[in-house]
Amino acid sequence: MAGWRHQRRQHQSVRHHGHHRPLRPGRRRPGGRSIAAAHAAAPLWARSTPQQRADALDKIGSEILARREELGALLSREEGKTLPEGIGEVTRAGNIFKFFAGEALRQRGDKLASVRPGVEIDVTREPVGTVGIIAPWNFPMAIPAWKIAPALAFGNAVVFKPAELVPGCAWALAEIISRAGLPTGTFNLLMGRGSQVGQAMLDDRRIDAISFTGSVATGTRVAQAAAQRLAKVQLEMGGKNPMVVLNDADLDLAVECAVQSAFFSTGQRCTASSRLIVEEGIYARFIKRMQERTVALRIDHALTAGTDIGPVASADQLEQDLRYLAIGQQEGARWCAAARW
Repeated sequence: MAGWRHQRRQHQSVRHHGHHRPLRPGRRRPGGRSIAAAHAAAPLWARSTPQQRADALDKIGSEILARREELGALLSREEGKTLPEGIGEVTRAGNIFKFFAGEALRQRGDKLASVRPGVEIDVTREPVGTVGIIAPWNFPMAIPAWKIAPALAFGNAVVFKPAELVPGCAWALAEIISRAGLPTGTFNLLMGRGSQVGQAMLDDRRIDAISFTGSVATGTRVAQAAAQRLAKVQLEMGGKNPMVVLNDADLDLAVECAVQSAFFSTGQRCTASSRLIVEEGIYARFIKRMQERTVALRIDHALTAGTDIGPVASADQLEQDLRYLAIGQQEGARWCAAARW
C-alpha cells in the first residue's frame, strides 16, 4: 500500500502497492527507517497543491465515517469506553479530517506595507517538515486525528507513535490513511515503547516538530528534549479540573454535568471533573441528588446496550483507581454510592 510505512522496534514491515517485504532485525536505532522515510518524503508533500491535500484528507474522513460503527466497536473493545461513546469518537475523528480538508483550501497569507518605497512585504506559511506525533490511549481515534489531519493538511510528513494499549485503533487508522493517495513515506506508523521509539523521535534531528499528549512527567521530558535541539513542540498534559456549582445553579443540570464529566468515558479523560466545588446553600441538595444519580449508573461490558461505564483500559489503570479510592478513605472520605454491576 503506497503512502505509508509501519515499523516495530525489532521488525519492520514496508508495504508498497500490495507487496510485503519483511526486513531482518538489526541493531539500527528504533524508528530510524520510519523517520528516514518521512524525512525523504517531506519535500515532495510540501510541494503538493492544497487541492491534493484536501482530496486526500476528505477521502480519509469519508472512509472513517462510512465505517464508524465497525471502528467504534473496535475502539470500545480495545479502550473500554461504551459503544455509543466509541462510535461518537470515531465520528468526531472522521469530521476532523473533513474539516482540515477544507482548511487545506483556506490557507492565507498577508501583504503588508513597507516603510521603504517600492518594496512590498508578503507573508506566507510553509510546512515545518516532519512532525512526530505521540498520542495517548484514552482517545485513540480522535486525538491522533486532531494531530495528523492538520499536519498533513499543511504539507508536513508524519511519524505517528500511538500508545501501546491501543495498537488496533492505530493500525485501523493507518490502514485508512494508506488508501488516501499520499506519496510513499508521507505517513508512518511507528509502534513500540515510549522509552525506546518515543525517545528516538525526540532525539532525532530529522523530526522538526513534536506534538505530544500525555502525562505531565513525560511531557516535561518531551519539552526538555525538544528545547535542547530547538525543535518546535506542542504539549497537552493532564488536567485537574474543578467544577464549580453556585447556589443559583439549575440543580438537575449541574448534577448531570458532574456525573457525565466525572464518570463517562470511564472517567479516562483529562477534561474530567475530578473536583466539585459546591456553594453551601445548594450543597446538601446537590449531594443527595448526586448520590441518587450515581447509584443509577450501570457498569457493564462496553458493548452491552445500556452500559454507562465500561471497563478501564488496563489492569494497571484499575490498580491506580483502587489505590486512589483507598487514599480517599484514609483521608476521611466515605462511600456515598455504589453503582450497579
